[in-house]
Amino acid sequence: METQATLNSIQKAVWDGRLPLQIRLAPSESRIYDQTDPYLISYPRISYLPSLLPRLRAFFASSLIDPSSNAHDGWFSFEGVPLKWHLPIGLLYDLYAGADPASKGTAESEDAGWDIDDQDNPLPWRLVVHFSDWPDEELVRLDAEGMVMNDAFINSVKEADFLRNGTAKGIMSLSKEDSSGLWKSVQNGTITLSPPSSLSPSFPRPVPSRPISWLYQLSGKQQLNKDSGTLLFSTNFEYPPSPSQSAVP
Repeated sequence: METQATLNSIQKAVWDGRLPLQIRLAPSESRIYDQTDPYLISYPRISYLPSLLPRLRAFFASSLIDPSSNAHDGWFSFEGVPLKWHLPIGLLYDLYAGADPASKGTAESEDAGWDIDDQDNPLPWRLVVHFSDWPDEELVRLDAEGMVMNDAFINSVKEADFLRNGTAKGIMSLSKEDSSGLWKSVQNGTITLSPPSSLSPSFPRPVPSRPISWLYQLSGKQQLNKDSGTLLFSTNFEYPPSPSQSAVP
């Protein structure tokens, strides 16, 4: 019972995590160049950038040089680098900005509010949105119906289900209602559904994760800022012993 309560607490902390964003329209696409007001929002870390495109297209509509551009034409960049839209926002931040050893953001400064003019503060995360010149060599194009994004998410959940349980039958057996509800929950950052029983493993399995410790090399004189909001980790595969052998290579 205590273990389940701990898991529920961890799940809630993950789903409640939010990231402040400051999004500006690309100056080359703005009627007033770099004078366009930024869009500010605190957005769920588990959600995805394309979910913001409809509201960003509406917000910057009066400033766009090309009024015929569509929301699904939008893509994001950070310091000139196109951001992979199929990765959660929180992971993108950790990869590109959260591990900056020069970061000076602290919990106290976050509570005091954001200074959008303070370029030394990593928060809010400053992104640029574009509605033209799609980088075809680096990003797969989105569609108007949002099915490309939905399919990419479901496929990633299938992979995670297979790594966790040794089979993807759990996610593949979800009803259309449950599958759609899970995707909407991720988009909104709210837990609206209890995990279906088909996604609950009957026994513990190894849970691998992508190692991102290469982003920041810690030496004896270097310490990771515990208030930076970034978790760096590297995980090895460990397996339960089997009757025939003590460990699976």
